[in-house]
Amino acid sequence: MNVDTDKLVDANAAAEMLALKVSTIRRLTYEKRLPCVRPTGRRCVRYRLKDLEALIRECHQPART
Repeated sequence: MNVDTDKLVDANAAAEMLALKVSTIRRLTYEKRLPCVRPTGRRCVRYRLKDLEALIRECHQPART
């Protein structure tokens, strides 16, 4: 499956991908812990898939054996 990692998604899609609440996505954005793109100004917030995937890799903890 070829996924365009530069694709932009909204807060709802980001929350679904990360299994978080939309309010958590907005808080992480406000705290500048989650990079975002504002294509048309201040209110329109989008997230790059590659940034979401990087967050998943960064927070990944291997299972204990």
